[in-house]
This record gives sequence, structure tokens and C-alpha cells, in this order.
Amino acid sequence: MRFFAFEFDHEARLGVERSGVHFDITRGAVRDFSKRTLKELIAADQLDPLIGAIEDDELLLEDMPGHWQWLPPIAQPGKIIAMVQNYQKHAAEFGNSAPPEPTWFAKLASSLTGHETQIVIPGWLQGRVDHEVELAVVIGSRVKDAPEETALEAIAGYSVLNDVSARRIQKEDREKQHPWTRCKNLDTFTPLGPYFVPARYVPDPNKLGIACRVNGEPRQSASTAEMIHSVRKQITVMSRWMTLEPGDVIATGTPQGVGALNHGDVCECEIEGVCKLVNKVQRVNDGT
Repeated sequence: MRFFAFEFDHEARLGVERSGVHFDITRGAVRDFSKRTLKELIAADQLDPLIGAIEDDELLLEDMPGHWQWLPPIAQPGKIIAMVQNYQKHAAEFGNSAPPEPTWFAKLASSLTGHETQIVIPGWLQGRVDHEVELAVVIGSRVKDAPEETALEAIAGYSVLNDVSARRIQKEDREKQHPWTRCKNLDTFTPLGPYFVPARYVPDPNKLGIACRVNGEPRQSASTAEMIHSVRKQITVMSRWMTLEPGDVIATGTPQGVGALNHGDVCECEIEGVCKLVNKVQRVNDGT
């Protein structure tokens, strides 16, 4: 089963997908667990009991409303940590060598958007804006100094993230030795979702196909096995520098093949066994 968040009647709600059918579980989660978001359930260590209640047909499953909108499955993560050039061929396509140890930057929660929403490029933003498909790891427990052999136990589940990047701004900031915050964090520049897949259904996050298509044209196609630093190592090293908290998201890096997004494009980011994230691109002129 896969979980998702959605908006109906100006209210954020919680859903589950089973065998291709979507159900609203908001009232059931509130009634039985006193929680209404995935982040709250994860933080309270109630995700497994929720799954058990659904499997045992004990949780209230309601039909979805007629009209609803996808939301990112994790609302307001405390941290979004994104890996720098974690695939060698991606580093090479920009003429770089990948960092020898895990290196990362911060994405901001205000840049999040959901499945089937628009990636909005402001009219004033000059230069290329690229897609970057990434496996998103959602942390499930408070973890500090995680041993590599047990690091995967800290994961609650997985999703798909598109690390949209304004390349001209990125180049300018790199040349000035400034942080990458601007180029990665415009509103809507972090599509996430549509589903959250519990870790129990993904035996090895480093054995997954990863792909991006734009208007049906293949752009990125690789395997998470090609990561320079595995998911285990990322958690181990990151948790040495900071405490990882339930609901934190790690964007694990993108493979080669990144390319430009233009007005009207439809971008599909897909990871095997997780989900497919689809967003349309809109360039908005100043004042409109």
C-alpha cells in the first residue's frame, strides 16, 4: 500500500492507495490514532500500527471526494537535505568530479509542490531551468551517529522528488562561492510525491530504476545502484553532523541526463517500485 496527502474543501487530508484504488483515511486516522498527517504518524511511531489496521480491515476507509488536489505526502518537513553530484556521470556532464565524501545543500519547505501541480518559472528568471529526478528518503526516527550497518532502520519510507534547478543562478553563486540556496528554492521548485511508500515495501533503495521523461522523451535513465554514496552512507555521514528527525527528507542525488524545462512541458519523474511524479511547466510573465 502507498499513502498520499490531498486537499479537499481547503483542508489537508490523508489517503491510502491499495491495488490501484484510492481511499480517504482521514477520519479513521484521527479516530484511531489521533493523527491526521503522515509526518505526525511517523513521529509518533504509529505508521506500522496504521498499516496493520488497514491490512486487518479495522481502519475506516472512505471513498474519495469527487474533486481533490494532490499535496506533497510529507507536509512541512523539518529538513530537506539534498546531495551534491552523487552520480559520477552527472558530475561529468558538468565537467566536474564528484565530491569524495557526501556533500549536501538545503532545500526549503516553501519550495515544495505536489503531483499534477505546476512548476512555475518566473518571467524575470533568466537562463536554463533543469529537471533532476531523485529518490527521496523520509526519516522515521530520531537518529544521531547512525552506524552504517543499521542506517536503513532509520527510514520510514520513500517518495520521488524533482530537484528543479535554475542553472544560471547556480553558476553565478558557485563562481562567487555563495551557497546554492537561491537556485534550488524558488516556489514550486521541489515537486514531491505523489506517494509515500513505507520502507517495508522497498527491500533495497540502491537497486531501483530511476528515470525522467519530458513530453514523453527519455531524458534520464539509470539505477540507484550507480550512487557514489549509498543511502546507508548518506544517513551515517549526515547524522554525524546533525540529528535527523522524523519526517526529514533526504534527496539522494540525480543521475546523468538533466536538461531544460520550458513553458508547456510535462515532466515525469519515476522510480521503480515507488511512484511516478508528473508536473507541467509554466513560465509566468511579470505582473501576471
